[in-house]
Parts: sequence; structure tokens; C-alpha cells
Amino acid sequence: MFLSSFEFPFARAALAGAALALAACSGDGSAGASDKVETEEINTEVTGALGEMAQGSPDAPLTVIEYASVTCPHCATFHEDVYPALKEKYIDTGKVQFVFREFPTAPAELSVVGSMLARCAADKGGPDAYFAILGALFKGQRTWIFADSPRDELLKIVAQAGMDEAAFETCVRRQELVDLINNYVNEGRDKYNVGSTPSFIVDGQLRHFSTVEDFSAALDEALEKAEE
Repeated sequence: MFLSSFEFPFARAALAGAALALAACSGDGSAGASDKVETEEINTEVTGALGEMAQGSPDAPLTVIEYASVTCPHCATFHEDVYPALKEKYIDTGKVQFVFREFPTAPAELSVVGSMLARCAADKGGPDAYFAILGALFKGQRTWIFADSPRDELLKIVAQAGMDEAAFETCVRRQELVDLINNYVNEGRDKYNVGSTPSFIVDGQLRHFSTVEDFSAALDEALEKAEE
């Protein structure tokens, strides 16, 4: 089973009120682009669970935004097989700032709860703790999503960030985190036309990639424009 009603009752109730527009987890590997929109400024003043989850220098000439879901298998594949090479070549070298924004896919309650827990880890450990939990959620995706008790499996994952059961319960009742994720969904859908995950905003354009080569080519092109 995915989720029993007694495991995350708050998440179920909160999501009903938030009316999240769920994306499809898509395997679309096309590198096509939508019409360009104005690139938004990344707010670095808010920190902790409610802050932007970013890796790389805020002074990087290019910012890439990913809209993705912790329950999307294509997102997990990207973060395990593609992202490490991109991080080494572009993020760690100061060329790209990478921002991760949640865009839940089914099962909705688990997607949102997993994202909330990763964000709560950032209260003490910052974005590094967030991305550590995010990576663990992707790596163990099939285990915790399809477990008889997803809650128990999630407790094991967040324990890596020093979260005990009390912190877990407090986290999954934080309405402001549900509201934040809902805002990302609305923004991704309305501003960038995001309808599947993972989706990437590169130089103000919606893009989809499945290989390191395609992504690298797009980043190189955008960096060349940024340096003109």
C-alpha cells in the first residue's frame, strides 16, 4: 500500500485544502524549449526550511531551477545518474547555481511529506542537509514508497539528519511548508508551464533533458550568452 489514512492524517487534510496541481512524472527526454520568460531572482535572505534549496555560488553567472518530486522515478534517475556529473562540472566550479523546487507527483501525500522532512532537516543543517535527505529519498525511493509503513522508513531516512520521532511529527504538521510547496506548484505551472517532472528552467526557458550531454550542451550555450 502507499499510505494509510492514520499514518499522515495532517498531510492528507492539509493537501485537501491546498488543492495541489499534481504533475505527471514523465520520461520525456526532449531538449525542446518553451518560450523564454523573465528569469526570476533567487531569494537568499530566507534560510532554513522555508529558504531556497540551492547548491553552488549565488554569484554564478547562470541559475538553473529544477521542478521535481521525491516520488518520481525519472527524477530519481536524473539525480543518481546525471546530476553528479553536472554538479562536478558546473556547480562546484562556480558556473551554475542549482535550485531545487518541489512539484509533487503521485502519491501526493508521500511526495509532500518527504519534501517537508527534507526541508525540516535544513533548519539545522542548511541546504546541505536538505540535499542529503533528498538524495536518500531518491536512492531508497522504491523502499519507502512501497513499504507497509512508509512512516517507519521515512523515520530511518531522516534519522541521518539527527531528526527523532518528535521532530518528525512536528515537521509533518507545519502548514507553512505545505503552503510553500503549493506556491512552487502554482508558480511552476503558471509561470513556466511545468506539467511533468523533472522539468528545468534554463535561461528563463522550460527544458527537459535525459542525458548529461544534452544538459551540458544547453548549459554551455546559456553560459556563453551570459558572458556576452
